[in-house]
Amino acid sequence: MKTVFWTCILALVCLFSFVACDGSGGGSGGAGSAPNPPQVTGINPAANDSSVNLGNFIAATFDKGMNVGSAGTFVVYGNKTGKLTGLYTGDKSPTLIFKPDFKSKISEVLEIILTGALTATDGASLAPPFVYRFRAEALAGTGVFTAGDTILGQSGARGLATGDWDDDGDSDLAVANFSNSTVAILKNNGSGDFGAPVSVGSQSGASALVALDAEGDGDLDLAVANSGGATVGILRNDGSGNFSSAGAIIGQFGARGLAAGDWNGDGAIDLAVANFSVNEVAILENDGNGSFVVVEAIGGLSGASALASGDWDGDGDLDLAVANLSGNSLVVLYNDGSGSFPTETTVGFQSGATALAAGDWDGDGDLDLALANSTAGAGEVAILENDGTGIFTDIAAIAGMTGASAVVAGDWYGDGDLDLAVANFSDNNVIGLKNDGSGSFAIDDTVGGQTGARALAAGDWDADDALDLAVANSGIDNVKTLKNVPF
Repeated sequence: MKTVFWTCILALVCLFSFVACDGSGGGSGGAGSAPNPPQVTGINPAANDSSVNLGNFIAATFDKGMNVGSAGTFVVYGNKTGKLTGLYTGDKSPTLIFKPDFKSKISEVLEIILTGALTATDGASLAPPFVYRFRAEALAGTGVFTAGDTILGQSGARGLATGDWDDDGDSDLAVANFSNSTVAILKNNGSGDFGAPVSVGSQSGASALVALDAEGDGDLDLAVANSGGATVGILRNDGSGNFSSAGAIIGQFGARGLAAGDWNGDGAIDLAVANFSVNEVAILENDGNGSFVVVEAIGGLSGASALASGDWDGDGDLDLAVANLSGNSLVVLYNDGSGSFPTETTVGFQSGATALAAGDWDGDGDLDLALANSTAGAGEVAILENDGTGIFTDIAAIAGMTGASAVVAGDWYGDGDLDLAVANFSDNNVIGLKNDGSGSFAIDDTVGGQTGARALAAGDWDADDALDLAVANSGIDNVKTLKNVPF
């Protein structure tokens, strides 16, 4: 669904014009009582929208007049670009608006953090903070993938991440190489051809990657799960795509999966780690300067292998989901708003749960999940539908995914709904699954010629407005790009 943005903003402003901009409309306490905290009453674009116009403004409406937002209070991150800069407007009005300085990348996920540092004109601070996400649109694509670049020099590649490391406008790649304990940085020349890998070493059994702007300085850093070293390494970007080690978080035994997001709504991107060997998920809090500390270890899992994050229950904070390889289950962890995850539910009857992707498959406004089950029959992808409260039901199993090892969401057709792609380790292929718009998926394209496919990433490598793929082939030590034919 593409957002008709200014119409919505005007409607919101008109709707809340009765709120006095001096804050007199907020709170009902008598003389001497503290004013009530402002509350979020509307956002635009909508949370979990899968296809937002790349040039949109971002707006939040409150129940009273607000002081203007700033880069420290109304925080916007792109998962392929880092913290966004732009123009803030709306001072003393109920609707605060942020206009980014540049357009988002194709299918980029934007995370909006309305922090507790936002204040109303009566002096009251926003409580609780409000965090939500939406996805930029893809503009083209046929869902037919052809061979692109083959990037040699990998060694047991197990993880991929994408982002604009050098801030030159195109999407680059990073590879977690398990066998030689490195992360390889691959820079795109803008046409979808990648240069020779530049390795960042001392990563022991690198198994997964996630891109994040750890310092909030506008460039993307990396976190790497080191399953052999029982650490999560932080690799800091100097802004030009040159990465160096910025320390490691110890005690992450068998670290195999990562997720990034602002769990506590303070404006800094935090981490979560799936620790396979000790059957737990560790929550790592960012101090805002890129230093992380373990604040919670969630146990009772069984072979925690992969993570996904999103606001499953629609309460304005980011939750987690865990694929449990040994336990043959999905465990959903609910955030209480403070960055703690005290409650959970389990979706059982999975088999070899290996990888996760989140998206609104059926267009109903809430986030669903797709789970790669590597040992279910010949292998399958389970489609898990969210009822809007964060309760998931396994509604479909897409068979024929032999040794399913990775799954990624993206709009391969430019039609506004999210599709899936699956890497199959045993069948040595990548399969594209087309969404009919209602959350029903069918196999639409199969790309062979892979060997030991272990990870996937999606990005527009060749700048043709169609979302492409990259696959890490652990069996032949390369990364291959798969170009989506635009028309």
